[in-house]
Amino acid sequence: MNQLRKISSSPTRQQKIRTAIKNSPSPLLAENHLQALLEASGADAIGKIPAAHLPALFCLLGSSTYLSDVLIRQGKQWPELFLRQIDIERRTVAEHLAELEPSMQRSKSLDDLCAALRQHKQREYLRIGARDLMPSVTMEETVRELTALADASLDAAYRFCRAEAEKDYGPLNLQGTEKPNRFVILGMGKLGGGELNFSSDVDVIFLYESDEGDSAGGPKGKKTPREFFAEVGKRIIHAMGKVTEDGFVFRIDLRLRPLGAHGPLVQSVGSAMLYYESWGQCWERAALIKARPVAGERELGTIFLKEIEPFIYRRYLDYTTVDELRHMKTRIENELLTGEGKERNIKLGYGGIREIEFFTQALQLVNGGYEPKLRIPRTVPALAELARHKFISADVRDKLTEAYRFLRQAEHKVQIVQEAHAHSIPHGTDAEQAYARRLGYKRNGKRTERELFWRDYRRQTKIVRGIFDRLFYGAQKEMEAKGTSATGSIWHDLDNKDLITKELANAGFADPAKAYANLLSVRDGEIYAPPSQKRLKIMRNLGPALIAEIAKSSDPDRALLNLSRFSQRIGGRTGFLTLLAENPETMRLLITLFADSQFLTDQFLNRPELIDTLIRVDLTRVKKNQDEMLAELRAALDETQDIETKLNVLRRHKTEEFIRIGLHDLGGTIELVEVLNQLSDLADACVQAALDLTLAEVAEKFGAVPAGRFAVIGGGKLGGRELDYNSDLDLIFIYVADDDAESEGGSQGKLPAHDYYVRVGQKLLSFLSAPTEEGIAYKIDMQLRPSGKAGPLVSPLGAFREYHKTSSLLWERQALIKTRRVAGDAALGKEVEKITEAFAYGRGLDRNGIDEIHHLRMRMERELAGENVTRFNLKKGRGGLVDIEFLTQMLQLVHGHRFPSLRRRETLRALKALHDEKILKGSEYRLLADGYLFLRRLDHRLRLARDQSIDAFEAEPGRLESIAKALGYNSKAKRAEPESGQQLLRDYRSGREKIRACYERYFLSK
Repeated sequence: MNQLRKISSSPTRQQKIRTAIKNSPSPLLAENHLQALLEASGADAIGKIPAAHLPALFCLLGSSTYLSDVLIRQGKQWPELFLRQIDIERRTVAEHLAELEPSMQRSKSLDDLCAALRQHKQREYLRIGARDLMPSVTMEETVRELTALADASLDAAYRFCRAEAEKDYGPLNLQGTEKPNRFVILGMGKLGGGELNFSSDVDVIFLYESDEGDSAGGPKGKKTPREFFAEVGKRIIHAMGKVTEDGFVFRIDLRLRPLGAHGPLVQSVGSAMLYYESWGQCWERAALIKARPVAGERELGTIFLKEIEPFIYRRYLDYTTVDELRHMKTRIENELLTGEGKERNIKLGYGGIREIEFFTQALQLVNGGYEPKLRIPRTVPALAELARHKFISADVRDKLTEAYRFLRQAEHKVQIVQEAHAHSIPHGTDAEQAYARRLGYKRNGKRTERELFWRDYRRQTKIVRGIFDRLFYGAQKEMEAKGTSATGSIWHDLDNKDLITKELANAGFADPAKAYANLLSVRDGEIYAPPSQKRLKIMRNLGPALIAEIAKSSDPDRALLNLSRFSQRIGGRTGFLTLLAENPETMRLLITLFADSQFLTDQFLNRPELIDTLIRVDLTRVKKNQDEMLAELRAALDETQDIETKLNVLRRHKTEEFIRIGLHDLGGTIELVEVLNQLSDLADACVQAALDLTLAEVAEKFGAVPAGRFAVIGGGKLGGRELDYNSDLDLIFIYVADDDAESEGGSQGKLPAHDYYVRVGQKLLSFLSAPTEEGIAYKIDMQLRPSGKAGPLVSPLGAFREYHKTSSLLWERQALIKTRRVAGDAALGKEVEKITEAFAYGRGLDRNGIDEIHHLRMRMERELAGENVTRFNLKKGRGGLVDIEFLTQMLQLVHGHRFPSLRRRETLRALKALHDEKILKGSEYRLLADGYLFLRRLDHRLRLARDQSIDAFEAEPGRLESIAKALGYNSKAKRAEPESGQQLLRDYRSGREKIRACYERYFLSK
């Protein structure tokens, strides 16, 4: 504090500064920022600050590094800026634009505009932030000022960017008129609601008036309206969001536009209207509640929002809307963090801001159709209208309004420190103490500031959570239709064992006595505790629907057994039963799962929390590509720090994706080939993510290898993108590095390149296949590497090429047909693919080679198939999948050097190419393609049903009945006569003989 003597010789002035520092949220931070200010401007500058403003100055210096830096960058002029800004309570959009106008006029380029907008933003954030730290300033004032700044910045950016686009492409008018084709920026989310916080992204939608006509033309030609406004939009995004030496203005988020990230950047109002009327979803209705024209030709936005109101606010409340609202509620739950994040996250945590917003928007959606005054984008006024029209009580209105103001202030004081896009209460006693002081808390007797804050925070979030729960977990509709069936009535007489056992037999249960015991287990729950009254009440409505759905399933006995086991696992927790009672579609999916797939069922038996995936399934896209899966997985991994947690996240994500794919698989919304493709893409994503973790860890220990590259090559079913549930991954590791290269060094020293990449390979295998509390990710098979089990774990590219040139066997050449890069360096992967294609197809295959492949095939059948009169092997047995694959691959090797079209990794595509090149007859192609699909479907269903990677199955029609039904065989006979299973066996026996006959025509004919 010796610097105080330099600042002022007056003891009174020194004491006032000393007191202001002491009372600041973080005295140490305030002192540090004061020192930086003095270094930037000299000791005299602070003397320009009146005593009345010292508390506000040091509150800022002790609260926010970002705002302090704004002052420091002003040099000697900082006092003038601070004093000019601190007393301005309000700036309208028009006033912002007026202040920006001179610098806009001077701007000759987009970079000039960027600088002007960012410097204005810094000055305004200083004003708004400094005032926000004053106890007298309300939350409403802060969000109003931030929103006005964003509106003005967007409008200035639009005006400038449109003018620049017109210089390049000429003006764009409505066709046949002199009127400009109008453009509007719709603000969504907090921007639309006028509720922006200190580090909000601004959610926007870009709309223009008409698709007709072109621009007048300029130095860069003409543009259609969509092209023209796309250029304008890109420049706006750059002007607002690009990070420069002056930072950014606001980050632009366009994901709420029609079709989200997959939609065009800009759309005409007509196109947007068509989208919402034809394909709009419930969440989009909720998002549009907050839509507001914020920049551009606002009247265009006003007209559009008026026209779209019938989509947002339905005139009649129907069951579909209620069901969609329930799914939206579940999505909120799925966004919550785990562990203490549920308490510390002010936005998404229990009782947080999001719950207040969702509560409000849900009631607006439900009731806004017939009460137009509820159609308000801002949360607090909307709550007031809901209470005024008796949709909520005045008490609920007051509690939620108080909580919303409190939580928004709490969120602001998190973000103001570093302008961070953060929503969680900081960790650590000192950080919490400073945070509470930023919020204005003062010590009260023995209770510190942080203790007082936590008292209030927990009280407010508890109130919010209670109100939220009452809306979404209150009295539910009875499940009527299913429970009134004859089968459903069984539930009401469960205490009459003899009667119910007979009715269960009539309903199709193979073991009615066991089914009866399982039904009692489902009804009563835990074995050693009587069922609670709450459980019995839920089950009175849910039970009849459950038994009716089970009786319709492909395997009622197994479905009921698994439901009983699951009921035991969840014990006395009735929340799961409540979810089923609220969501009939979820109940149907669960019973289908329990009947058709033991594999997926066991995922739930081991992890009951995965029930969320069932509820989420209708909100999840049916298909995802590899890039999307990898992006989601990387995002999930980025949320964790230690490697053990990351490996658990990887395994959990893979399991959840298995379930997503499996549910759509069981539900029939995706065909087998797409299932195999998605499972392959998932494996690719998991391997790449595991490799990312591997390379980061090895680099930390040993540094990177200069110019070194590493690729993971997949073979077998992974290479052919034909992976099934529980398939192993066939992998090969290849690297490139200079001969004498070594790593740059890390915490554990340096390594020669080969040893380095051996570590990479070993660590990658461990990350994928080592068991954690979430199990393993995949089983790995490395036998396709050069020299198989005897070969090195990783191969230099040159050694890999030389091995296949001089030493590889025919079976290895055959295996190369399916190899492809799955992870790692893309360019290296392409090099490997060229090498493998050259060796696989560089020459044909003579008679001796054909005989060698046939010899290997017969040996597999003799030694590995294990077939007899009662046991078949789908893969290695007579007429099995290997017959088709070996025949296909033999023909590829024979003819592939002449016909590049044959060089396909996927079996079905290779067969198609063989037919197209007239190598296979039409009848042979249909036989082999249909046979392949039949066997893969059968194998696929066996994997789902029996929870194992199994090629063999028994020739017992009764045991195949449920599999046959799942495959679409319909039996009209009694369950005691397994007609479907018999038909399946007949088709299998007939098909395999035809496949073997085709195989022998090509392999045995000379």
